[in-house]
Amino acid sequence: MTNEDWKHIENKLSYIGSRIHLKIDGYSVTLTVEPYKKLKNCIAVYVDGKIKNDWVFQDCEIRRRFYQKHTKCLVKIDRKKLEEASKDVRKMVEEFQKEHTYEYFEPYWMTFNKMKCHFIKNNVSIEIISLF
Repeated sequence: MTNEDWKHIENKLSYIGSRIHLKIDGYSVTLTVEPYKKLKNCIAVYVDGKIKNDWVFQDCEIRRRFYQKHTKCLVKIDRKKLEEASKDVRKMVEEFQKEHTYEYFEPYWMTFNKMKCHFIKNNVSIEIISLF
């Protein structure tokens, strides 16, 4: 796809309810703008017309290709105090944070550019099927 095609898709996805059908590496992908939270919208990714819980919770090809990865840490650390600590303490805190960090995936994208970059990076062929 060309940059013009991506700009056209981005313009189409600026209103709630707008849809775009794509063919990505043999998968039928539908992008829909939906409400996410109060006063916040997202781009939902439907693969073959579905969003399955299996794709969110289990590692699979669809999750890697189309879903957004998030990383969260269960432990909050005051960065200013950590800068004052010794190198050994900082290293120990960083290791502790790594142990208490988890990943989760969502079929929702908050920004178009992140979604676009992820799709281009993880897929070979992207074609527009139809714009609604």
